[in-house]
Amino acid sequence: MKRAIDKPQMFYSIVAFLALAFLKIVEVKPNRIAGGEKYTAYALIGFPVLILLGGFVAMAVVSLSPSRRKSLMSIICGALLFVLLMFLMGRKAEALSEGSPAIRVSLSMGFYIVLVMLYLLFGHAIKGKDRTSRIIKMIAALVITAVIVMIYMGSFDTFSIMKEYQIKRNQFIGSVRTHLFLSLGSVLAGALIAIPLGYLAYRKKNLERAVMVPLSIVETIPSLSLFGILLVPLAGLGRIGFFRSLGISGIGWAPAFVALTLYTLLPIGRNTLVGFISVSRDVIEAAMGMGMNKSQIFRKIEFPLALPIIITGVRIALVQTIGGAVLAGLVGGGGLGTFVFLGLGEGSPDLVLLGVIPIIFLTLTMDGILKSVIQRIGRRK
Repeated sequence: MKRAIDKPQMFYSIVAFLALAFLKIVEVKPNRIAGGEKYTAYALIGFPVLILLGGFVAMAVVSLSPSRRKSLMSIICGALLFVLLMFLMGRKAEALSEGSPAIRVSLSMGFYIVLVMLYLLFGHAIKGKDRTSRIIKMIAALVITAVIVMIYMGSFDTFSIMKEYQIKRNQFIGSVRTHLFLSLGSVLAGALIAIPLGYLAYRKKNLERAVMVPLSIVETIPSLSLFGILLVPLAGLGRIGFFRSLGISGIGWAPAFVALTLYTLLPIGRNTLVGFISVSRDVIEAAMGMGMNKSQIFRKIEFPLALPIIITGVRIALVQTIGGAVLAGLVGGGGLGTFVFLGLGEGSPDLVLLGVIPIIFLTLTMDGILKSVIQRIGRRK
């Protein structure tokens, strides 16, 4: 019997093995500014790294197995390997910093490649709605919980990114709140505008171009150019007492919020239009034959059937906006982009990561939540 080789799993396992075996995983620096010495996994951890390497070899071998549970076995192995790697790195980093609190440990390319390969492995293994997929999601949650516990216990206090966080903790918390406000608020505002516009384009075919073309044009305007366009009108509004009390001006949160809202209009409006168009005419005619009026057809037939596609548009807009909100840092709008641009200006990669990592986490979390909502609505049809 020919074995079904899981080629993605084999590829991810081999690349992770090579990265861990030959690339540098950390850089130990005497302080924030000076360059440091880079270490491979073996140079940093020592003999236990052979266990990690053996685990990735085992995952590659398992990919050759015809067993249907090879994905689950590989995920369990990968989760254990990652938690063990983080534990060993934290312990060794603490040992290196003893007697010199200024020492910082920065993560290097080898670690990031291993992390990305394990992430891709998890994503490859999560398929469908079967029991194995749910178990894998639980394992992923346990891994995240284990890392959070290690962070809480101070295992990574020597790492440069944690030192940056400790220095800027209050600013970081405020920036996360601002980023969420800009992202979620602009998508909500965009949905309140774009969904009615999309429905209008559906109901009035002669208005479709008049509605969609301007939204498409807005989408093509570069972010910085749009900030410049908004500068003058928002500065004018800021001179009025009511708007000034809200903090509206040519710079700050207002131009960022307006720009992000404008960028959400096309994906939400287009998906709204497509969602209503996708509702079968036969279903609508059947509802009319049952005596439903237009309002009832909209509430009970058209909108529920179009809702998954509309939410897909919201999902696209939200993912786009969480990343786009980084540019708010350029106009004094706050958010996590502040750390990104501050880190770029100071030549501090770890400060950049302090802004980037929460953005990635927020993006994946919000995308997963909306994906689950769409699937749940789809099952109710």
